[in-house]
Amino acid sequence: MSKLTLHVPEELIVAAKNEAAMRRVSVSKLVSDFFAFLAANKGAAGNDDGEDLAPRTRRLARCIPDADVEDYIDHLERKHS
Repeated sequence: MSKLTLHVPEELIVAAKNEAAMRRVSVSKLVSDFFAFLAANKGAAGNDDGEDLAPRTRRLARCIPDADVEDYIDHLERKHS
């Protein structure tokens, strides 16, 4: 299993911990289940053009088509460490 570092607002961390405690699972399990749900339902929507995204997110999605995700992750890790 791989490790993933997320940068989220403190209030979301608190909410995630509360939700995980209520469900009696770890936050890692909660996030993993959510990602599995997203992966399982990606094809169910029938499109990948971002129509199911909020308007602002849709405008930002793929705004830099040739961006290297790994470079961006490295940038964020340097920025927030």
